[in-house]
This record gives sequence, structure tokens and C-alpha cells, in this order.
Amino acid sequence: MNPTGLGIVHISLLPGFVCRTDQRITDLSDIQQRLVAALVLGDRPLRRGELAARLWPDAPPDRAGARLRQTLWRLNQATDGGLLRVSHTTVALADHVEVDYRAAARLIAAESGAVGAAMATAMAGEDRLPQAWSVLRHPLLNDWDDDWLVPFQEKWKVQRVQTLERLAERFLQRRQHAAVLELADAATQADPLREAPRRIAVQSCLFVGEVADAHRRYRGYQELLSAELGVAPSGAIPQLLRQDRERQLALAAEF
Repeated sequence: MNPTGLGIVHISLLPGFVCRTDQRITDLSDIQQRLVAALVLGDRPLRRGELAARLWPDAPPDRAGARLRQTLWRLNQATDGGLLRVSHTTVALADHVEVDYRAAARLIAAESGAVGAAMATAMAGEDRLPQAWSVLRHPLLNDWDDDWLVPFQEKWKVQRVQTLERLAERFLQRRQHAAVLELADAATQADPLREAPRRIAVQSCLFVGEVADAHRRYRGYQELLSAELGVAPSGAIPQLLRQDRERQLALAAEF
């Protein structure tokens, strides 16, 4: 609960920055947005000097500190003091603030253990994946190119692609074809040159008899690798296609 009485404050970084209070969007300036994003990604109270240096790397420390104080004051005015927890030395988000990126990070951590396996089992019977997992589709602050942000963006990309692949593999074991394709295609969109989600999607197509779609997906991947890198895929997907062809011929020979 927000002690200011303003209701729930929610920050979204996936795929772009949005600040909402009880579903009402709060308009923040670019530098205010970046300050909030830095606090989210720091995942701890940041010292004022560290925060100022991150946001104004080319400014002298005293000038950066003055700009930070001004930005904090304006941000508190814009949010009626409901967003930040500020001391003489540190700045942090208030405890009641909800953040989609942090929620997604917790899902990723849970998915890697027994809790994640239980979640995936429960999800397998649903027609659609829970909305909570949809954040894994999105890049982090996609339209920002700040130098300090790049390591966070790259780490998030790797984490979400790996998580999407693991979930797709689990749904593959349960023959949940629609969910497999949803997850594998999301991983492919994030990293088009990565082979694992392509292989998972092809394997799922073969399981359900969508042979033409399996071959179409493989040909598309072949063409992309050839155009982008001048290389061919590994033998993993062709082996799947050959094994399926051999099974089909063996079944035909029985009749």
C-alpha cells in the first residue's frame, strides 16, 4: 500500500518506460525516466554520487550533483512524493512500487528451480500462457541507447531467451504444440540467429504431423544464416527431419 494514499505505483520497463498510478499514466521527463530506470536496474539504494555520475557522465561532480537534486525535487513533485525513498546519501524506489522487470526477474529465478517446474506443469493445461509470462517477449527499454544501459539490456536478452527455451522444452515434452511455438518464436524474435528455439519448433511441428511447416521453418533458418553469416546450420535439425522421414517410410511400408 502506498502511504501517500495515491494507490499502487507501477513502473514498466518492458519494452518501454511507463509510470502508472492506479492505471493513470504519469508523464515524466526523459531524465526523470532515466533516474527511475537506474534505480530499478540497480536493485538497491544507489549513492547520490553514483547515480549522478551515471546520469550525467560528462558533467563535473558538483554540477552533476546539482542536477540530481533538481531532478529529484521535480520527480517528487510529479509523483506527489509517492515514488522515491531519499536520504542525504542514497536514493531508492519506495517499497510499495511495483516493477514489471523485477517481477519478470523473479519468474526467471523461480523457473530455474523446482518452483518453475511446478509452474510449467500447471501452465501446460491452459489454452494460453498466463499473462505474467508475456513480459519475457519484450526487450528492456527497447528505444533507449544509453551506454550505461547496454550491459543490462544484453543480460536481460540472454536471460529471457534461455528461459523461453527452457519453457518451450517443457511444453514440448507435454506435446503442447501451440505453447511450444509461442515460446520458441518469442525466443527466435529476440535472437534470430540462435538455433535452439528453431530446433524446438521444428521438433514440435514433427510431433503433431506439421511436416511442411517444419521444413519451411528450417529453410527459412538456412537462408537467414547464409545471408547473415555465410554459414549453414548444424546437423541437428536435418537429423530430426531425416528421422521423421524414415519413420514415415517405415509406417508406409507396413501397409
